[in-house]
Amino acid sequence: MIPPNESKIMRLFRRLGLRSVAWSLRRLHCPVPKRALVLEVGGGGNPYPRANVLCDAYEETLERHFAPLVHDRPTVLGFAERLPFRDNAFDFVIAAHVLEHSRDPERFLAELQRVAGAGYIETPNALMERICPYPMHSLEVSVTDDVLEIRKKSGPVQDREVAEMAKQKIADVLPVWIKQNPDRFHVRYYWARDNGGIKYKVINSEYEFDWPAPIGRPPAVRNKSFRDLLVGRLRHLFSQNSRNKKLRLEALLLCPSCKKGGIVINGRSVRCQLCGREYYSTDKGIIDFTR
Repeated sequence: MIPPNESKIMRLFRRLGLRSVAWSLRRLHCPVPKRALVLEVGGGGNPYPRANVLCDAYEETLERHFAPLVHDRPTVLGFAERLPFRDNAFDFVIAAHVLEHSRDPERFLAELQRVAGAGYIETPNALMERICPYPMHSLEVSVTDDVLEIRKKSGPVQDREVAEMAKQKIADVLPVWIKQNPDRFHVRYYWARDNGGIKYKVINSEYEFDWPAPIGRPPAVRNKSFRDLLVGRLRHLFSQNSRNKKLRLEALLLCPSCKKGGIVINGRSVRCQLCGREYYSTDKGIIDFTR
C-alpha cells in the first residue's frame, strides 16, 4: 500500500491557503512505523529527520552548492547507482532532490527498489526545469497517472528559448510564485513494492549524455545563520538519535566491488572479507565507498 502523500497538518495548512507552510512540513512527514529502518540517499546538508542512515556521493559538491555534509547519524559515501547496502536492508528509502542529478535513471531507480520495499522521491518538475533551469541537473521529471516521466536533458539548459523568455518576462515574479506555491513546481512520489514498485518511463532512453557536468568553485565559508541553527535543532528533536547510535552498519553494508556482504569495520579501516577490497573512513568517521 502506498503511504499518504500528506499528513493531517499539511492538509490543514493547504486548505487554509498556506501552501508554503504545508510544503515545509513535508520533511516531517515520513509515513512509516516507528521501528521501520529508513535510508536517505543524497540528504546532503539537510537530511530528513526520520532517516536512520545517510548515503551521499560527496562530502563537498557543486550539486548541493557546497553545503556542508550533515553526518549526525551513520553515514557512508556511495553512489546511488550502486548503493553499498544489502538487498532489502531498509524498510523505506528517501531520495529528495537527487534523482534529477543522475545520468543513469534506470539503474538509480533499480537500486532504490533493491535496498528498500518502499520510498519517497522528490524532484523539481519539468516545468520548473524549463523556466528556471539548473545546469547541474541531468534529467527533467514529471508525473502522470502515478508514472514518473523522465527525460534526459540534451544540455545544461534544455530549452534556451523558454528559459530566456522566462528570464525576460517573469524573472521578477517567479521566485514569489515558487515560494507561495512550491508544490506546483515539484514532483512528490511515494511508491511501494507491494503496489508495483516505482512506475516510470524514460522518454529518450537511447540518448547518451554528450555534455559535461558543470564544475564550480566552493563559495567562501559563512557562519551558520539563526535559521541553520533552528533547522539543526528541529532535525535533532525529530530524529531517532538514541536508536541511530546503536545501529550496526556492518549488518547493512554490501561491498560495491563483489556485490556481497562481509564488510568488516575496524577503526578507519573497512575491508570486505570475501574479495579483500579495502575502503576507508574519513577523518569524520564517514565510510567512503566511492574511491
